[in-house]
Amino acid sequence: VQANYILGAGDELVVSMWGETQLRKNYIISRDGKIFDSKVGLLNLASKTIEEGRKYLNDQFGRVYSTLTGDQPSTYMDISLGQLRAINVNFVGEVANPGLFPVHPFSTVFTGLIQVGGVNNTGSLRNIQIKREGEIYATLDLYNYLLEGTIPENIQLRDQDVVFVPVRISTVIVDSAVARPGIYEAKPNETVRQMINYAGGLKETASHLVGLKRILTNDIDQTGKINKKQNYYIDYDNSQGTIVENGDRIEARSVFETRQEVEIIGQVKSPGIYYYWQGMTIKDLIDLGGGFNDSTFLKSVYFSSGEIMRRNPDSRYETIIKIDLKSIINGNSSNDILLENLDRFVVHANLNYFE
Repeated sequence: VQANYILGAGDELVVSMWGETQLRKNYIISRDGKIFDSKVGLLNLASKTIEEGRKYLNDQFGRVYSTLTGDQPSTYMDISLGQLRAINVNFVGEVANPGLFPVHPFSTVFTGLIQVGGVNNTGSLRNIQIKREGEIYATLDLYNYLLEGTIPENIQLRDQDVVFVPVRISTVIVDSAVARPGIYEAKPNETVRQMINYAGGLKETASHLVGLKRILTNDIDQTGKINKKQNYYIDYDNSQGTIVENGDRIEARSVFETRQEVEIIGQVKSPGIYYYWQGMTIKDLIDLGGGFNDSTFLKSVYFSSGEIMRRNPDSRYETIIKIDLKSIINGNSSNDILLENLDRFVVHANLNYFE
């Protein structure tokens, strides 16, 4: 039990004495915060913490049981909590099940919210208010706990507290090449960098040029439609200086990775995709595809021509380059042209062989 636990109506106190005097009694705190002992009398524990209650009871019992006091007491006393009362807490606003709920007296704001089903999608996780005796006692931001694992201030609930979850402050979307893409809530003056950090940071494949799409709310026509959206591009290293606004969309796009590969298809032993390197030739690709060293397999290949299918940046269609395959196989290096990345080399079958 925490030393600052506030005693209240319904709590059970267990008083034990041993030594020269033997005693064990259970007391239930009344609605007005008091317990009664036939020898000691009426004892007021209202609004006292458990530590304050222990000291108070020790002093009061010491007036009756003299062996509890002095430089060398012969009786010893312990005060512990037995059965604890439930406390009533109001959960209002954007919670799954608003209302008055009995909760364990050791409940914190976080455990209490779990008990009532959590916060709605429209609710704020960064501005949860705890109201006590008609005033805002504390405000809780759960992001440090949920996203970083940092334990928030342990605000213990008290009887008749009000936990108010307001509507989300703002909505900022962080998308694409981040660890946790999703919808986040930004506090006033928070920046693009902070939002990306909440999303787990950039992936290794992300570009440092971050896109920011913003709705210009001051450009609205008479029908209420927004006429314009603004696109910004921000260097990630300087993103700490850009403050986000409600409705912003942050896009950390991946750097385009060019595949380094070529493909051989058709009448070869091992057709497929192979790694491309600078200076690679048709003969190199043929060797990777199994070669033509098998005299029986050689008869199944149409050597009069082969074809390179090469991408054309100026057209949707590939460029077809005819190749004298026979001369390359016979060692004529002048016809063994250099391949380019993403080339496809086609080897045709000798149809006469299969008849």
